[in-house]
Amino acid sequence: MRDGFKIVDTDSHMMEPTWLWDRHMEDAYKSQGPRMGEAPGSGRRAFLVEGESFTREKGKYPMAAKAFLKAATKAMDRFDKARQTEFSPQSRLDDMDEHGVDVQILYPTYTGQMLGREFRDTKLLAACVRAYNNWATDYTSLAPERLRWAAALPMQDVGEAITEAHRAAEAGCVSYYMRPNPVRGRTLWHEDYHPLWAEIEKIGKPISTHDSASASVPSFGDRMDTHTSGHILSHPFEAMAAMAGLIWFGIFEKFPNLKVIHVEGDGGWTPYWLQRMEQHWSFSGNAEHEYLTRRPTDYFKTNVCVAFRGDEPTMKAAVELVGDDNFTWDSDYPHPDGTYPWGVQAMLEQPIPEVSKRKLLWDNAARIFNLD
Repeated sequence: MRDGFKIVDTDSHMMEPTWLWDRHMEDAYKSQGPRMGEAPGSGRRAFLVEGESFTREKGKYPMAAKAFLKAATKAMDRFDKARQTEFSPQSRLDDMDEHGVDVQILYPTYTGQMLGREFRDTKLLAACVRAYNNWATDYTSLAPERLRWAAALPMQDVGEAITEAHRAAEAGCVSYYMRPNPVRGRTLWHEDYHPLWAEIEKIGKPISTHDSASASVPSFGDRMDTHTSGHILSHPFEAMAAMAGLIWFGIFEKFPNLKVIHVEGDGGWTPYWLQRMEQHWSFSGNAEHEYLTRRPTDYFKTNVCVAFRGDEPTMKAAVELVGDDNFTWDSDYPHPDGTYPWGVQAMLEQPIPEVSKRKLLWDNAARIFNLD
C-alpha cells in the first residue's frame, strides 16, 4: 500500500533462470528442451530450441541488434540488486515493499519469446510450457497471495492448450498469458480456438494478451528495420488488432463471460480505437458481422480491459472519455523499458479523481483477476 492506495501491478515479469528447462522438463523431453547456446545468425548467447533461437537474430525487427542490446543492458543496471540474486522471489518482494506494491501479476519473459515460434513439434512445446508453469508455481510459493502468475499456454496446439489451461488453473494461476499475434495462421478470433475459449470461460479466469519478441510468428514490428522501431509498433498495434478482432468477429457474443486484458501496450490509444470502431458501426452496423447484437463499445465495457503505464499523459483524457472501469496500472517490472522505480509515483500524480486512481490501482484488477 502507498499513500492509502492498495496497488496491483498488472504487468510484471518473471526472469526465467537459464536452468529452468534443465531442471523442470519431463524426462521424455529433457534432451530436447531449451538450452543456452550460440544463436544461429548472430552468434550471441541465447535460448535455443529445435536448433533455433527463441527470437529473430537478423532481418526485420531483430533482437540481436548491438546498439539496442547495449542500451537495454545499461537500463537493467537499476535492477542490479535483484539481478545479483537471479531475480529471486525475495528480491522481488523487497522491491514491491519499497514502492508500496501489494500484488504483482507475473508474466513470462523468455517463455513469451518462445511462444513466438511456430514449433515443428507441438508436443515438445507443450512440455516446455508445462515446465515453465511448474517453475512459476514454485517461484510464487514464497508469497502466493502477492505473487500471482499467469500461465503460458501452447497455442500452437489447441488440444494441448485446453489441457494445460485446466492443469494450470488447478495449480493456482490467475490468468492465461497469450501472444496477440497470429500463430500458425490463426488469429485469436479464429474458430479453431472456440473450444479453448469455451473451456476458459467455464474456468472463469481472464486472458492476458501481451506481445513479445518473435522468431517466426508475424508481428507489426516486422515492418521495421531496427528493434526499437519494431517495438514501438508491435505491442500497441498487436493489442489494437486483437481487441478489434475479438469484438468484431463475435468472440464476446459467443462467449459473453470471457474477459480479456491487454497489458504492456500502453492505454492512451483506447478512446481513439473505440471511436474508430464506432464510426464503422455507425455507417454499416453489423452488415458484415450479423451475429453482433451490440455496439463495439458495449462489448468493450463488459469484456475488455487495458493497462496503462503510470507516466502516460493521455490517461486523464482516456478516463474522461471512456470511464474508469476498464483500465488498470502496470509497470513492466523488471524490464529495461518499464517504469520502475518511478511508475507508482507517476501514477499517484496523475490528474484524475481519487476514486479513479483506486479503480486503476486496485479495484479493477481485483475484479478481473479475482483477487478479493
